[in-house]
Amino acid sequence: MKFQYLGTAATEGFPAAFCNCESCQKARKDRDTEWRTRSQAIIDDVMLVDFPPESYVHAVRWGVDLSAVRTLLVTHSHTDHFYAQEFVNRGYKFAYGIKSAFLDIYADEEVLSVFAEGTKREMRESVREGIRTHCVEPFGRFVADGYEVLTLPAHHTPNERALLYCIRKDKTILYMNDTGLPEEGLYKFLAENGVVADFVSLDCTFADSREPHSERHMGFREDIQVREKLIQYGVVHTDTKYCVTHFSHNHAPFRERMEMKAREYGFLSAHDGMLLEI
Repeated sequence: MKFQYLGTAATEGFPAAFCNCESCQKARKDRDTEWRTRSQAIIDDVMLVDFPPESYVHAVRWGVDLSAVRTLLVTHSHTDHFYAQEFVNRGYKFAYGIKSAFLDIYADEEVLSVFAEGTKREMRESVREGIRTHCVEPFGRFVADGYEVLTLPAHHTPNERALLYCIRKDKTILYMNDTGLPEEGLYKFLAENGVVADFVSLDCTFADSREPHSERHMGFREDIQVREKLIQYGVVHTDTKYCVTHFSHNHAPFRERMEMKAREYGFLSAHDGMLLEI
């Protein structure tokens, strides 16, 4: 399976739009290396995870054909993970030669509500006919375009049943962005479903900060705990790769620094455009 990180920042991006902290000022001097857009990933060129405002930028910057994407998995409704307005442009006079006749969006009920609200004023009916929405809940299973997908509960927001995803085909990918420490039931569910992940993507919003953390996100110390739990439940193997992503500007997520810190803890560190063969 081919896996690519299209964006690797938290909600504000890096450098952050309105920020003049020391890290953001320094990052602006080396945009080619340090620019981190809002988090998004693509699998085998046909399955997206999340759809931030920079999806257009990602398509142009990394040569992604968004018209060929057949499946979109959305973690939650926050704008940095789901920008509904863009889907208005998937057809009519805005797009010709679309490769996939249908785009299937899998998400929780709040995301689908945002989709309905964000597209109701401008979306042509001919465009809407090419987008199919599916409401999914934690601890579920479905098959999308030949991929088996398990839905897992994120510990992220009290007002929404935010999701994490396990994607299986030739290999198994566990995508755990935008969550604090998961509940015990998540590991049990993975074990009960015979999951043995080859690749694990982990939220690392707080990086190596030792200050008290919000329970909605993680840093290296929480990522280590998650890795230990995955090993304890037997849902990874000895060669499983772990990669950290979703970095906040508050913790100086410079590429070289994050790669060095990640190596210390036995992780890979993602950067925008990072391409992996799982």
